[in-house]
Amino acid sequence: MAVDEQLEERFRELRTSLEALPTVSEPPKSILRILGSARSEQEWNTLLAYYIDPTQPHGFEADLLKSFLDTVERETSISVDYLHRHLDSVEVDTEVSSPQNNRPDIVIRVPGEWFVCIELKVDASEGTQQTHRYIDDSHIGNDEKDEYPDGGQHYLFVSKEYALDSKAPGFDDLYWRHLVETFESELKRSHGRYPERSVSQLREFLSTITTVASMEDDEFTKIQKEKIRLLAEYRTDIDELLDAAESLRERSIEDWPELFRSHVDDELWTDNWHTRQDHSKWGCLFRTGWYLDDDELEPTLDHTATHGSTGFRLHFVHLIRNPESFTQGQLTFILRSSTRVELRDEFNRLYNSERWQSRLKPILDDADITNKGQKKDYTQKTYDVDQSGLPGSYFETLATAFEEHQPLAEVADEILEEALANIQEN
Repeated sequence: MAVDEQLEERFRELRTSLEALPTVSEPPKSILRILGSARSEQEWNTLLAYYIDPTQPHGFEADLLKSFLDTVERETSISVDYLHRHLDSVEVDTEVSSPQNNRPDIVIRVPGEWFVCIELKVDASEGTQQTHRYIDDSHIGNDEKDEYPDGGQHYLFVSKEYALDSKAPGFDDLYWRHLVETFESELKRSHGRYPERSVSQLREFLSTITTVASMEDDEFTKIQKEKIRLLAEYRTDIDELLDAAESLRERSIEDWPELFRSHVDDELWTDNWHTRQDHSKWGCLFRTGWYLDDDELEPTLDHTATHGSTGFRLHFVHLIRNPESFTQGQLTFILRSSTRVELRDEFNRLYNSERWQSRLKPILDDADITNKGQKKDYTQKTYDVDQSGLPGSYFETLATAFEEHQPLAEVADEILEEALANIQEN
């Protein structure tokens, strides 16, 4: 089988695999993702403390706290049977600082009876001797630990399932998965007795935990991962095709003026139009009078004569020098002046004046050309190129762009003529 036939067969297989994948839209972002806080430990601490605090107005009362404590007992060595007797007087606080400047993320406690010191981790591992410091601290917040019975002092470390566990022997480990499963089970058993708004907010938080902790992927993520797997499988073939496009582009750069003129209407490409002499890099097309020399601001075809403190260049440029022009099938056509001189300032002032904008607007709108109005780039339009017909299709598209920009060129000519007269008068 010939090489090109092998490639076609490979890409038929790729196309079949892609077509077999369902179309799935990206799910809406959670509030935390919108705010850029999806991985913020502080935000997670605040939300978790809110939901397990019976005194907060979420409508869950002590149900989430009870289910949380039951999960702690089931998944760790902490015994919490007796804790349920004190739920009417329980306190839930975040970032409780001690006199030794230790500050656990959440502390659940009944003063003088028991406490659960909780450290939460989203992405980071624990700080230097962090869990050891919490256990060795003589205080929990401002309370002396001596006020609590030894059996009432508990330490809990919550993290991703495959992250590092806590380092201090006195800490028990719990995973975010456990919390998600616990709260989702509680919601399933609720039978609609909780406020709809609170349920929606909690579900959104649990969804964020699931996504960030990588416990499971949504359908959109699964599809994207499958596409990446296909990309890896066919990467060599894809690179071979992209290399072919780049090779054609590099060869086309050398001869683009001739290739372009073979597609443009002879009535449009008159003696008044020119291409830049060093066209191997820059795809420039300009009218007579758009290149003005540095000595007397006289028309020139030699771009090197325009360099200096007064020389001026105005041209259309197509970005054939960019690999994307062939590899992505895009042709970008820009009206540009790259000379930083007084004449460009005056041209820019006139171009953006109300008088000339009233002339330009219908022309640009009719051709769907973007009006940028910058000192360097005045207009821009990007065209799609039929990649199956490269390189010829690129120059067919360039001929189309050139034709569409003819009315703009006429107005630009008038603006430049007025700008030049203003400069010379002064």
